[in-house]
Amino acid sequence: MQVNSLPNRSWLHQVWNYKTSIIGGFLAIVSLSLAHYAGFLMKVPLHIVAVAGMPLAKSVTATFLFYLFFSAVSARVITSMLQLILLPFFAVLDRLEPGFRRRMNRADQRRFVRSHSRTIKWEGYIWLIIQALFFLLLMLGIYVKFSINLANGVALFASLAFIILSGLVRSGFFLQPKLHTFIRKIKSRPARSGRAVSGAFVTVTGALIIISFLLGGMRANLLREQEPHFVMTKEFSGRATVIASAEGSLLLFQKEGSELRYIYFSTDFTATIETKPVFSPLNIDKM
Repeated sequence: MQVNSLPNRSWLHQVWNYKTSIIGGFLAIVSLSLAHYAGFLMKVPLHIVAVAGMPLAKSVTATFLFYLFFSAVSARVITSMLQLILLPFFAVLDRLEPGFRRRMNRADQRRFVRSHSRTIKWEGYIWLIIQALFFLLLMLGIYVKFSINLANGVALFASLAFIILSGLVRSGFFLQPKLHTFIRKIKSRPARSGRAVSGAFVTVTGALIIISFLLGGMRANLLREQEPHFVMTKEFSGRATVIASAEGSLLLFQKEGSELRYIYFSTDFTATIETKPVFSPLNIDKM
């Protein structure tokens, strides 16, 4: 009976058909969020992480995902604007090379069509790389305001270099002495293309997780280095820097010379840890 075929085309049926992609995308978002949160908490004392880790996870990861999607959409918009500006210009240059009024013979015409088709074929990859660069620049500029110190910069570029190297090893790149031979075998042999796709997937996944982790550390350093401002709660009033906040929870940071103090407030209790007892007690009102 064909009557029952319609419900099989429902959204639930479509979700079940693409369950692998949906689960993979969900796990990718969770992995990026957890890696970012781990980087965010790297310099926070373990005693504070033990009590503040779970309550603040939702707030920190939600902020990160907001900036992540905002930067991705902004990078896509900027790339689309560049396409609208540059593509007609490139098309005119491509046609100017043989000349507008020059009549091409069959060999020149085939060469022109082949060249134009090759340009269109590789154009998508070029725009994808440009969009990825815009996305990275936006994340570094908006989310962490380019607060990259020497250690973070060296760790970022060294990690990316080793990840790219491992991806080339997995794809079998070093088995071929020449780049064009490697590309030709990828196109002609399914096994080589599958290995290259697997290597590219591992490379991109590893790069995203490491960048997410380092961005978490940069974000925490940026917040710690901000000028303290006046904060008042039930048990504390004074100048401090807000590191993270959630519903009923607050993580503050204070610095006095080389001494540090972390203060965590929740609706149930307050926890604090400091390098030396040089800070004012929490229950003193400075108003």
